[in-house]
Amino acid sequence: MFDWFRSGLAVVSLRGRLWAFLNLVFFVSVFGVAFAVELLFPPELSVGWQPRFPELIFGDTFLVIFLSIFFSNLILSAFVFVTLPGFVFFPLSGAMLVYRAFLWGLLLRYQPTWLLLAALPTLVLEGEGYVLAAVGGTVAGVSWVKPKRVYKEEDLSRFAAFKKALKECLGIYVFVSIVLLVASAVETVTLTMVAY
Repeated sequence: MFDWFRSGLAVVSLRGRLWAFLNLVFFVSVFGVAFAVELLFPPELSVGWQPRFPELIFGDTFLVIFLSIFFSNLILSAFVFVTLPGFVFFPLSGAMLVYRAFLWGLLLRYQPTWLLLAALPTLVLEGEGYVLAAVGGTVAGVSWVKPKRVYKEEDLSRFAAFKKALKECLGIYVFVSIVLLVASAVETVTLTMVAY
């Protein structure tokens, strides 16, 4: 496990510029959309607002909520929605990341300030997990289109470059899993505190 962690850290540091760029794009998009929507469509005053969380349909125990959030975020949101499209066409990982940021920005408009502040740690952690997932998808996608772009020093075929990029992606997914695990715990605590 420690070797996977070390190899994942090496991959993330190797792809640091892409990671920083996607972080900037994602978080600026989330808060930029939320700010723009707030300016264009001022919120109506509502009395007696009651939070409703779709995650609570999975059960009422901490463990069930935590596991359902974690596996949903890791498999559906990170891998299927963000990483996998990049394997096919590398700009799709970034595009899906921006689309998710746009949706999150829209959702932030409808939250009262106190709930936004409570959800901020979850938003940052989950967002970071999705950014890392986009790095993995982008690198894997570029590797089979332009192997020299990803592995400048090596003379690899498209297949060999893609295979090497998949190993890098697995290393990145060690961090994606850790970040989303922590995010799921934070979200579950936040949900149970706010909902009950």
